[in-house]
Amino acid sequence: MNLIPWRNKSEGTADAPLTRLREEMDNVFRRFMGEGRPRMTRESEAASLVFGPTVDLAESEQEVTVTVELPGVEPKDVEIDVVGTALTIRGEKKHEREEKKRNYHYVERSFGQFHRSIPLPSTVDPEKVDATYKDGLLTVTIAKHPEAKPKRIAVKTS
Repeated sequence: MNLIPWRNKSEGTADAPLTRLREEMDNVFRRFMGEGRPRMTRESEAASLVFGPTVDLAESEQEVTVTVELPGVEPKDVEIDVVGTALTIRGEKKHEREEKKRNYHYVERSFGQFHRSIPLPSTVDPEKVDATYKDGLLTVTIAKHPEAKPKRIAVKTS
């Protein structure tokens, strides 16, 4: 049996681009897996985690409606402010801790503090805001000023 010695063919050959690609992919995976960085504990990850909930915004002639997905968040942990033409929603999704000795292999659920600021039209009335929470959906309804409602003008023919 003949053995052929391995040689690095990356310099000056057609394999150079593929070798560079492989090295770059190795670096990406090393960074992704966290090699070379200090590991974070679960508590430090929880403290540094900030996520923004998804938001739907709808506007009608009478009001602006903002619907926010907040599954697993208690209504008492949500704070809503309307200042000028900005709606700010902030709160925290608490991490559920079980006292049982349970071995987690993979956790994807998010928890931590969140903060969203949504610009509103200048026609809203910050004194007339209503918020309801049901089945993980927060719905904030903000009325418009009466003078901001469109007035239809009939076109006359002569």
